[in-house]
Amino acid sequence: MQKTFALRREEIINTNTPISELKNRWPALFCEPHLYKEFHLITNKNLQFTFFAALDECATKLLSLYRQRRSGPFGEKLSSLLLDYSEQDKNDVQKTRTAVLFGLPLYLKEDPSQIFRTCKEEELDGSKDGTVALVAVTGDAATPWSAQQVAIVLEDQIVSTHRCWVDALVILFGLIYALHLEYPQKVKGFFDFLQMILLNLDEGRMQLSPKLQTLKNELDNE
Repeated sequence: MQKTFALRREEIINTNTPISELKNRWPALFCEPHLYKEFHLITNKNLQFTFFAALDECATKLLSLYRQRRSGPFGEKLSSLLLDYSEQDKNDVQKTRTAVLFGLPLYLKEDPSQIFRTCKEEELDGSKDGTVALVAVTGDAATPWSAQQVAIVLEDQIVSTHRCWVDALVILFGLIYALHLEYPQKVKGFFDFLQMILLNLDEGRMQLSPKLQTLKNELDNE
């Protein structure tokens, strides 16, 4: 992977190669251990460790901010999410991480269904439309807490499946970075938060949008 890194980066950045072709040409990028190595070569960061450590550090603050936003349609959806979360096992760190990540688009007044989707097992093949998405196979409850597996969708095809939302999101973010993909516009604030605030990958070259700057200030003051 390291020997071919420069060639691979040049090809990915300078060509508009479809995901299907990239998967055939560089299959290792779609394998979790190799993807983490690629991310480290690009950013000099351990994606999995850095992501989870930063998420867990700000989880309590974000949940507190979510509870304060009660008005409007996004506030109502946040309240519903938090009510569902209150019935989950608080000792399960994955449940807390899921609540934080599902609530973030709502807090930023973005549509979480643009990235987080659910379906029944028999519906999975027909639910893989979209440039970037996570699709979870759920039970009859069809809630974030009942995910049986989570598929990563890129350019209308499933590229991998994972055991839970949070693991799938980390891999998805790594793939977006490694494959030089653009964030979905309707949830750009969500991904910009992950990049610039959670992972501190702005490198001083990017300016936070007003709503992200506000959120960063709120987190600093919590």
